[in-house]
Amino acid sequence: MGTSEFDEYKVDHLFLLIGENPLPNYVAAKMLLNEGGKPYLVFSERTQKPAERLKEELGLSDEEMVPLNNNEANAYEIKKKIREKIKEIQQRDREKSQQKDGYENSEKKLFGLNYTGGTKAMAVHAYQAFLLPDEKDPKSQLNPSPIFSYLDSSSLKMLIDHRGNPISLNIPNKQLKLSLEKLFKLHGLSLSNKKTSKDNIKTDVTLPELVEAIVQNNLLWREWCQKILYIEAREQEEIAKIKKDNTTEIYFKIGNWKHHKELINVSFSINGLPEIIVSIIKQNNMLQADNKLNIQHLKDLNIFPKPSKNEDIPKEICKWFEGVWLEDYVLQQLKKIKEECSLDEIGMSFNFPEKEDMAFFEFDVACLRGYQLFAISCTTDKTDNLCKSKLFEAYNRARLMGGNEARVALVCYSNKVNKIKQAFMSQVDDPKVMVFGSGDIADLSEKLKNWIQTVDA
Repeated sequence: MGTSEFDEYKVDHLFLLIGENPLPNYVAAKMLLNEGGKPYLVFSERTQKPAERLKEELGLSDEEMVPLNNNEANAYEIKKKIREKIKEIQQRDREKSQQKDGYENSEKKLFGLNYTGGTKAMAVHAYQAFLLPDEKDPKSQLNPSPIFSYLDSSSLKMLIDHRGNPISLNIPNKQLKLSLEKLFKLHGLSLSNKKTSKDNIKTDVTLPELVEAIVQNNLLWREWCQKILYIEAREQEEIAKIKKDNTTEIYFKIGNWKHHKELINVSFSINGLPEIIVSIIKQNNMLQADNKLNIQHLKDLNIFPKPSKNEDIPKEICKWFEGVWLEDYVLQQLKKIKEECSLDEIGMSFNFPEKEDMAFFEFDVACLRGYQLFAISCTTDKTDNLCKSKLFEAYNRARLMGGNEARVALVCYSNKVNKIKQAFMSQVDDPKVMVFGSGDIADLSEKLKNWIQTVDA
């Protein structure tokens, strides 16, 4: 279904009811306005912030804002505000026409209402205001008749009200001009102060050959992390000494990563790693003369993504070895299926500053298909509780940003994916959530492709 099929339903003046998630309003504004048309944002005190962000993104002025204050459930105030704005717009159109042609042109401008957002009361009473624009005249009506629309989250289609069943239109991706960075901005989240989206969003896989080798030799890699990485790079707290015969065994508790000033000088032996991984490490000049991995040397190579703070680089390198490589692997697999799955943008490592009025947001890997957000949480952990916790975090964040249309998956190393999903489903009834476990990792691109292509089929 092409963009042209929207043309007969486009309007000159589109009223948008603003809810807590401004994304559906953005989609409606991009799809349902004639060239030169204007959107009007109807919002309450509770949704003022998303309305202000949408105003900025769409380049609107105060003239296009319709505040209801704290009257989002007040039938009289809702209808009054909308009727007043309609009359104001009609008067302005008449004046413009007179200035242009020297007389009042008979050309009629088309009005529309998209009632996806806002409260139920706002939708009902706004609808009534459009059907009866002058409460003093029971025969009054807009001419041409207004067009009513709704963005349906279950079908991912724009529904146009019609006699009988609504007309259902697919959303053409290109016209939306939506990006991950723009989606985050609509929610008041800026990724960084960097100039371009490419700088802000990680789209290139770090050390792709090494990532593949770690997946293929995961047990040996995990063993190396436990015996070498953690021992050298994490703080250790002595918890017990046990004397046995002529020896003393000391037991330590592994703590947090060491302070960056100490961590920068840490080196790791590559003993115990399989030949393929050692070979790739050497090909990338990651070893020093003593045949060890050294944090300072790895930092100087500039092959790992840089965090916002320079002092965090040593820790971020260690975290990549520990498990962030799995995020790169998922990114790699998504890039393989980008065209087949019609994905518009793929990225990872979205770190947002903590804000007073919202939870801390952090996505592992995310992609956009049109306006639909796919969020994927990654963990190399196997424990049920941690895996379930990661899934819940990703689900809540994705739904806040992408609405009911957002789809969420967990990629982990558990072999009990059904148990994790059942535990999640016992609290959240969303069968479209997916859990990929240790048995799915080897052919993850095919598993992801099947999920993305069929989840809304």
